[in-house]
Amino acid sequence: MNITLPALLVGALLLPLPTVAVGGDADACAGITANNADQCLRLNHVQVLGTHNSYKRLPAPALISLLNNYRDGWADDISYQHRPLPEQLEMLGIRQFELDVFADPDGGLFSEPAGGVLVDDPELGRNRAEMDAPGLKVLHSQDLDYRTTCLTLIACLTQIRDWSAHNPTHLPIMIMLELKDGARQDWGPLRYTTPHTIDANNIFTVDEEIWQVFERDHVMTPDDVRGDYATLHGALMAEGWPTLAQSRGKVLFALDNTGRHLTDYLSRSPILAGRALFVSAEPGHPASGFLKMNNVIADADAISSFAEQGYLIRTRSDVPSHEARTGDTTRRDLALASGAQYISTDYAEPSPLGSDYQVILPGTEGVARCNPVSAPAGCDSEWLSE
Repeated sequence: MNITLPALLVGALLLPLPTVAVGGDADACAGITANNADQCLRLNHVQVLGTHNSYKRLPAPALISLLNNYRDGWADDISYQHRPLPEQLEMLGIRQFELDVFADPDGGLFSEPAGGVLVDDPELGRNRAEMDAPGLKVLHSQDLDYRTTCLTLIACLTQIRDWSAHNPTHLPIMIMLELKDGARQDWGPLRYTTPHTIDANNIFTVDEEIWQVFERDHVMTPDDVRGDYATLHGALMAEGWPTLAQSRGKVLFALDNTGRHLTDYLSRSPILAGRALFVSAEPGHPASGFLKMNNVIADADAISSFAEQGYLIRTRSDVPSHEARTGDTTRRDLALASGAQYISTDYAEPSPLGSDYQVILPGTEGVARCNPVSAPAGCDSEWLSE
C-alpha cells in the first residue's frame, strides 16, 4: 500500500502503541543475550534485504535496439536484472522477494510475446511447453519485458521451497505477490496481449498454487499469527509477531496490491481466515499487520512510527534506475534508518549503470541486522546468524 504521508500520520496518531513484551516470557527476556535471542527477538525486530521484481532479466537486446527507433530510451528504467532466486538466497542473503503474477487459466496467453516475435527471440521456443500449460505466469510486462529466471509461480516457489528445505535454520523469507491484469497501449510495431482479469472469482488461485508447492507447516499464515484473537491486528498489538525460534525455516506471503485486488482478496474473510497471504491493509484494519510503504522519501518518519507500533513494513531503496545511474544514496540511507524490516532493491550487487551504487546492510556481515527502530536494547546482529 502506498499511503500518502498525511494518512499515515493520522493513523499513527489514532492507533495506540502496543503493550507487547519483547518475547513470550517478559522476565526471561528482560535482557537479550546470545543464549535467549531466538526466544526473545521477534520477526519485526530484524531488518533484511529484498529484491524488487526478483525474477526479472534484461529485455532482449535486439528488442531494445528495434524499439529505440520508435521511442528512444524506452528501456532505461527496466535495464536491470537479478540472479536466479536460489542464488539470491545463497550468495546475496536476500530474504524478501517480489513476484509479478498474471493469470493464464487456459495456458498459452503469454507463449508468443509480441516483442519476442518481432526479434525472433530464440528463448521463446525453449520456453514454449511451460508457457503453454495453464497456471499463473511470472513476468514484468506482457509482450515487452517478458524474460524471467522462472516462468511460472509454481516454478518460482518450488525454487524457494527447495532452498529453504536445505537450509532449515534460515530467517523467514517474505514473498510478495503483485497480481497484474492491466491493459497496455500499443506503440510502434508492438501490439500488447490483453491480460486475463483477476477478480473475486479467481484471485484465490494464488493460494491454491501456493499450497501445490508448500506444506502447511512450511508457511507462516495470518491464522498462525492471529491465534485465538478475533483479528490479526488485535493479536499483533497484544502479542506481537512470532519469535525467531518460531519463524526460522518458514516463508510468509503478502499481497502487494491494494485497491480492488485487496478488496477481492478480503471478500471471503476480512480477518484473512484460511488465507495464505498477509495484506497491506490500512493501519488498524482487522487484517492489518503488514504495510507496503515504498516512498521512503515522503514517509520515513511515518515508517518509523509504524515500525515502533509493531508493523512489518516493506520499503524501497532505489527507483527505478535513478540511484543506479547517479550513485545518489539519499533514498537508500533513509530506508535503512527507517525501521522498515524489508529493504527492497534492484542493486544488492554494484550497479553496472555508471555508478558504484549498491545496497548492503550496515554493521553486519550476515543476512540480517537488528532493526534500528524496533529491536530491543542490547540486540546484537551477530545473534541473527543462520
